[in-house]
Amino acid sequence: MLTKVSAKREGMGISLKHTHEIMVAIKDKNVNKAIEYLKNVQVRKNFVPFKKFPSKGHKAGVPAGYPVKASKYVMEVLNELKFNAKAIGGDVDKVTVSGFDLGRGAYPRMRGGGTYKQGKRTNLRIFGMVEAEKPVPKEEKPIKATEEEKPVEQAAEEKKTEETKEDVTKENN
Repeated sequence: MLTKVSAKREGMGISLKHTHEIMVAIKDKNVNKAIEYLKNVQVRKNFVPFKKFPSKGHKAGVPAGYPVKASKYVMEVLNELKFNAKAIGGDVDKVTVSGFDLGRGAYPRMRGGGTYKQGKRTNLRIFGMVEAEKPVPKEEKPIKATEEEKPVEQAAEEKKTEETKEDVTKENN
């Protein structure tokens, strides 16, 4: 049975645009392959194609890049996704990235209430699909106890109540 699993991180100090481009590049990939891809991005063997945000300032005509810092943080969230899949009993090697949710995080504040200039924050949630076995609940049949099979404690309590009833009747007479 396919099960949805997710991992979330808030307030990361990385670029929202870089994170979006990384997530588009690794969507619908196996988590292990995505982690290997991001390791190669960090050592500049692979590049991340910039499709939605192709402009790199004054460097015209370069629609790709090596977002090293953002790829490091995304790798951490992918590892959390693997651990969450393992926690629900799924196969860690068969986790695929099925989607993501990005948003701007809160800006860090200065003492007077103003914002810091270098205060970009990103919230990221990654969704994955994993083949997980659902534990089958065991059916328990109700057991009816007969007089002979009653527990010893229950039988002892019944004897005590009978004895106290007899004592009370004797005292009243």
